[in-house]
Amino acid sequence: MTAALPPAGWYRDPSGARAQRFFDGSEWTEHYAATLSVEQRTEILEEAISSHYPWARIESSSPTQAVLFLGGGVSVPAHVVFALLTVVTCGLFGIIWLIVAATSPERRAYVAVDSFGNVTFN
Repeated sequence: MTAALPPAGWYRDPSGARAQRFFDGSEWTEHYAATLSVEQRTEILEEAISSHYPWARIESSSPTQAVLFLGGGVSVPAHVVFALLTVVTCGLFGIIWLIVAATSPERRAYVAVDSFGNVTFN
């Protein structure tokens, strides 16, 4: 016995493409939806972030775009340790502290998904 076919309508493309394709009730047509829904774009954005930047912290986001903090800079606990080392070494470690702080800039990435499901990384 064969399974019943779904009713005619728009479904995710069975080929794996990130698009919706029309099923006429018996077979897939060559008609594709022009744009993806916000929910689909959000899903694509989450997949892109988790696969390209799994360690990143999301600073701000909307359903279709996000700004990620990738690191760099010096963390607060490191500044505490550097301050203690500077005191213990009578200020000599302060030179290293300045060099580290000046040469480790913060980095951010911008990720967006357009209405066709294309992901942009900047």
